[in-house]
Amino acid sequence: MKKYTVLIFVLLVITAVSCKKKAGLDVKEILTVCGTKDPLKNISWLKTEYAKIAYGPTVNGIVLYRYNNNEVIEIQNSQFSSTNQHQYSCDGTKLNLDDPSAFNKYRQDRKLIGILFGTNIWN
Repeated sequence: MKKYTVLIFVLLVITAVSCKKKAGLDVKEILTVCGTKDPLKNISWLKTEYAKIAYGPTVNGIVLYRYNNNEVIEIQNSQFSSTNQHQYSCDGTKLNLDDPSAFNKYRQDRKLIGILFGTNIWN
């Protein structure tokens, strides 16, 4: 009986510890994006895009990637098509990924740096 009591106690402790929400880093507070600490406020074109999707953080996102040694800001709006070709350089220039092979190369070679707003809905 003592073995079962110890086992149950250990399982309860493991369950309690594993259920605690881990404090994650707030990427928005530690990243410098395109030379600024607060890109959603300090980059004018991004501030405009953010205002369009700020209503729905669970179905929209702004995600920062590194691609070809450059920072790429991807706007993810649940109303966009699944190809989501809304990738921008720091100055707001849209990346030309209209060719399917270019878009596939981007998806394959990009590296996730962080989520600046909402959810990474297109992974």
